[in-house]
Amino acid sequence: MKKLINRIQSNTISTIVFALLIGLSVNFLNKYLLKITSTFFDLDKNTEGIIYKIYMIISAIIIILIINNGSLKNFGFRKPNKTNYLKMIGITIGITLASMMIGGMLFMGILNTLFPPENTTQFPEPKSIIDMIIKVWIFSSIAEEVFVRGLFQGILDPLKTKKFLRLSLPVILSGLFFGLIHLSLLKSGYGHWFVGTIVFSATVMGLLAAYYREKSESLIPPIIIHFTANVIGFVIPSILMHFMST
Repeated sequence: MKKLINRIQSNTISTIVFALLIGLSVNFLNKYLLKITSTFFDLDKNTEGIIYKIYMIISAIIIILIINNGSLKNFGFRKPNKTNYLKMIGITIGITLASMMIGGMLFMGILNTLFPPENTTQFPEPKSIIDMIIKVWIFSSIAEEVFVRGLFQGILDPLKTKKFLRLSLPVILSGLFFGLIHLSLLKSGYGHWFVGTIVFSATVMGLLAAYYREKSESLIPPIIIHFTANVIGFVIPSILMHFMST
């Protein structure tokens, strides 16, 4: 298996195609497993979300072990290189706020006003703040980073010498892939400009997480970035909605 993977990764196009095929296949597999699980158990949306993330972690690790001869080495499962975490978190907060502002003005402001969507379905509200912490802040941060920055970006790692605008090809593709998988929210009936805002912010955050994944060679910094962005993405809108309602 390792010889076959090395042969695939010897070419830029075949490496990208392989990473996309694996990434999309795992994503579809997780949704299929969740669908099967839901037929046996009466699950609410929040519980389904947690189970889906668990499947994401398990499937990503299994695929890594298969394609990497039973090892998680070189796929981010290691102690990070020296990292300035305070600086990283500060950058994450600034970039998250900026992406929320720009994305909100562009999609939910300008485009939503010019071309208002018919559908205004909203995200299911978590049962409590504890539910939010467990499902979104913790499970999503870990599962999605293991999947995208671990499996997907790990496959693309041999291409990191190829750069555009000072960012390597794996970083760029990892960020774009992370943003684009959020397009699946359209199937859930959410307004397309609302989804556009999420995709935009997720892509920006994905690029930052991918950069630190490559720099640190570990999944720990991107998980912290993801966690921080999720917290900011919940706290700031909640504060704004509170002041707008008073």
